[in-house]
Amino acid sequence: MGDVQRVAMRLMQASGFANVTVEEIAAMSGVSPSTVYRYFGTKEALVLWGDRAGSLVATFAEAKVGKKRSVHQAFVEAATSTYDDADPVARLEFVAQLELIFANEDLTIAFEHELIGRRDDVAATLAAHRSAKSVGGRDAAQAGALLGALIAVLERWQATAGEKSLAKQLAKAFGTNI
Repeated sequence: MGDVQRVAMRLMQASGFANVTVEEIAAMSGVSPSTVYRYFGTKEALVLWGDRAGSLVATFAEAKVGKKRSVHQAFVEAATSTYDDADPVARLEFVAQLELIFANEDLTIAFEHELIGRRDDVAATLAAHRSAKSVGGRDAAQAGALLGALIAVLERWQATAGEKSLAKQLAKAFGTNI
């Protein structure tokens, strides 16, 4: 399905999201339209396919936090490892994906919903990092702020074609060192 997504991304970058059909994507990928729909469900899901938000939450949950490493530093590191691929080709592909997402309102909304939908998980991680027995309002608010700031930084990062360091932009947004 990764090949189908790559074909879809190339077609959409060349012609625009609205001007590409699932049938064209299927034909160029050598699969049937029903296969595309079975695996992705919608054309939007083709662009958003993959669970980076889940990886972000898992990486953040595994992070060690303490006197030498704040939750903000741990979040910046988790976000950087999730969204900024060390492979330059993969990084450019993801930046192109973000460009497509932020150029289309429906995709932007779906992308933001996917990330903000992880707020409870991030809040639970924040509570765990401070050894709390339950998630409090502060955890929920901070989780929403972290995820909202991440969205804003990703949007700015793609606007620079990924040329600026994502880690530095995140650290600056969160007022922390990397």
